[in-house]
Amino acid sequence: MDLINWQKTQISPCGTFHLLGNIPIYSSRFNKIMKYHEPGLAAVEDESGAYHINIHGLPNYTRRFLETYGFYERLAAVRDKSGWFHIKPDGKECYPARYLWCGNFQEGLCPVRDKKNHYFHINHHGEKAYKEMYTYVGDFKDGVAVICNKAGLHTHIDKQGKLLHRNWFLGLDIFHKGQARAKDKQGWYHVDKSGQSLYPQRYAQVEPFYNGVAHVETFLGELLTIDTRGQKIIQLRPASQKIWQKISGKMVGFWQTETLALTARLQLLDGLPGTTEEIAKKIGLPSKHLGRLLRALWELDFVKNETGLWQLTENGKDFVPHKDNFLSSAAIMWSDVYRIAWKNLAKIISEGRDNPHTLFKVSASNENRERYHHAIDGYAREDFSVLLTLIDWQQHQQVIGIGRSAKGLLERALTTYKHLQALLLGEDYIFHPISINSSLKFRYHLQSHVLSHPWPKMADAILLPRVLHYWPDKQAISILQKAHDALLPNGKIYLTEMLIDEKRPEGALLDLNMLAESGGKLRTLSQWKILLEKSSLSMLQHLKISDTADLLVLKNNLKGKSRNAIKKKHF
Repeated sequence: MDLINWQKTQISPCGTFHLLGNIPIYSSRFNKIMKYHEPGLAAVEDESGAYHINIHGLPNYTRRFLETYGFYERLAAVRDKSGWFHIKPDGKECYPARYLWCGNFQEGLCPVRDKKNHYFHINHHGEKAYKEMYTYVGDFKDGVAVICNKAGLHTHIDKQGKLLHRNWFLGLDIFHKGQARAKDKQGWYHVDKSGQSLYPQRYAQVEPFYNGVAHVETFLGELLTIDTRGQKIIQLRPASQKIWQKISGKMVGFWQTETLALTARLQLLDGLPGTTEEIAKKIGLPSKHLGRLLRALWELDFVKNETGLWQLTENGKDFVPHKDNFLSSAAIMWSDVYRIAWKNLAKIISEGRDNPHTLFKVSASNENRERYHHAIDGYAREDFSVLLTLIDWQQHQQVIGIGRSAKGLLERALTTYKHLQALLLGEDYIFHPISINSSLKFRYHLQSHVLSHPWPKMADAILLPRVLHYWPDKQAISILQKAHDALLPNGKIYLTEMLIDEKRPEGALLDLNMLAESGGKLRTLSQWKILLEKSSLSMLQHLKISDTADLLVLKNNLKGKSRNAIKKKHF
């Protein structure tokens, strides 16, 4: 028995003991067992608890745990009442720290989750491998691991915690023979070690390359194998949807927007649950065509019909208008954007115009403007809440926020950090309607202002969240110059926009919408750098905070001293 090679053992079909060939290697039986790992120990569980046994089926130590796992690099993850940690083969703990979860050691490092739900890697002594913390980290392989940030985006790091590249993805794997699976808004694909895609196509799913060949599925249901250039090798299954059907579906996409906008305008969902007649009576509309609208919402998965009774789905619950549900207001806003702004786009493109034009929101009725602002506030709340933790607010005293999207962020920052004072600047229409919480009124001020004119105050922090994409380059430079002049020494400008990549299509429709709405545009990182240089600003940091937003942290160039500092007052 002493000569048993533990590496050749197997788990029995019943999962209660180990076999060598078809012969049990010991007489004991357990409630649960795992495979043997170096140095020849296996994790097991019985009535006494969880522990590790040797090749004879005997405990390797007297201690018992709530959970035990296999040894990796001669260390095993375990859990007792105090939390998760690692032990040595003799059952002694490797370090005093406790975690909410521990992984297994690979290449000298192990992922752990602390009591604040931060993920990071530790070494064999329980020491952090780097100072950063994330919302998730994976195992290291060939010196590289995948991490996930607060925005739910993934990238690769090395063992020192440094970013391997500055590309972020919705989904990401570790590298396998120099390639990794990655996902963006368009779908799955493969990237190289610089984070660049190997080919332009996107798929519903992809597998890792196996000797230069990968198994993939298209969004039309076609099953293929491709090479590392993305070229089709063979078709394993034909598409379940024809291309013309997909194109036709895109052409009638406005049906969905208009159906949801109509539902919001009629306040239809306020009448659910109920029969068609009951809903019609509740909202005060004839029932004749209401059933057809409800059926359309059924197809869109906003309502469901069970034995004649219409009820809200999860989508529908999130669409019912109230203070925190902004999507019904957004549906009306996007319907109006299409109806009012896009009607002139053909003329704008035909004439090659690059001039700013008045936003349709400026002349909107008070009722519609309130809806638009409800939608914008909701988007800003969802997109920019991460800035509350990314920005070191303690280093700032006086903050200027620009535009409607800055409103909510300023209010949350002021509520959290009592030392801050803030000023919200913008065109007149963004303040109607708007109100200030009474607890903030002595530290928070609103002022209607033309942004291309010199700003009335100076600050050590300036927020520009999705403002400059409303303007062509000339006007954007003018606003950046005014921000430059309003920035106190050592202050920072926090510019948040969606950056586009000339090699990728993401953001192209929003860019076209900005041309229709205001004459504005989305920009690449290199285009932003040109605008910054012309505004005497430079970039301190570039962070990808979501799939549709990048944060550029800016400062004044040393040579670009404030031209109007003497004329302006502090808060």
